Amino acid sequence: MISGLISLYVASLIKTMPYVKTEVPTPVPFHQVLSAAPLPEEKKEVAAKSSPGIQASSYIAMDLRSGKILTSKNIKSRRSIASITKLMTALIILDEHDLNDIVKVSANGINIEGSRIWLAQGEKITIRDLLYGLLIHSGNDAAYTLAIHNAGTIEKFITKMNEKAGKLGLTATHFGNPAGLDRADNYSTAEDIALLGSYAYRNSFIRHAVSIPKITVMSVNGQFKHELKSTNTLLEKDSRFRGLKTGHTAEAGYSFVGVATLPNNAPILTVVLDSPDRFKESIALLDWTRENFTW
Repeated sequence: MISGLISLYVASLIKTMPYVKTEVPTPVPFHQVLSAAPLPEEKKEVAAKSSPGIQASSYIAMDLRSGKILTSKNIKSRRSIASITKLMTALIILDEHDLNDIVKVSANGINIEGSRIWLAQGEKITIRDLLYGLLIHSGNDAAYTLAIHNAGTIEKFITKMNEKAGKLGLTATHFGNPAGLDRADNYSTAEDIALLGSYAYRNSFIRHAVSIPKITVMSVNGQFKHELKSTNTLLEKDSRFRGLKTGHTAEAGYSFVGVATLPNNAPILTVVLDSPDRFKESIALLDWTRENFTW
């Protein structure tokens, strides 16, 4: 029942591309979903495999156009999600700021553990370039700098994150920081990550940013330069993948929410959480989908 509702909800989101700054659309009636997007069907000429045979603790493969979940495992199991958290941070910033807005970097935004793009205190840089640092290089300093610029304090920004999670229907998700650092109060499920990834991919800027393998950004006066390289190595290894966001911490393990297209142009969203090889297993999910379904 819940999976069916998720399918309806996701389909309604994808149908409304491109992204605009509005509340989440009301799910459309089931007959309209069917007419808007062809439902994938299991191939009858081959014996479908029971599962993709991967080792991730949780996973999903989902048809983005219809919202149909094609295969899954432990999708309601609560887990740390590491930098996949940054998708929510990006959504809030894109809702409330112009890409050309200029941010002055404070000390509170740069002294952060983990991955960084090496922002300098006092540096002035655009929202656009900070989002590149957030989504491409997965910079924790970019996440905290954006959060402070938006809300004044990290605590106030976290409140916004959780309010938006509620609006999006992420019922098993809670955010405890804007970067995805290991904290007991920062968690989600594969089911909720599929919803978050689906919503984020509607945003034209996010779709663009997460498809970039590498880029150089600079402060507005050209004094500081930041070389950004995507944490998603599939962008250069498998042309079917168009994004979306990696995550890795000691507690979360290696995770990835990806978007790829099959030869028939069907967009497929994959989620692997706590995987021994997140990219290999994301490819395995995509290959399994291609072998077992038709549109």
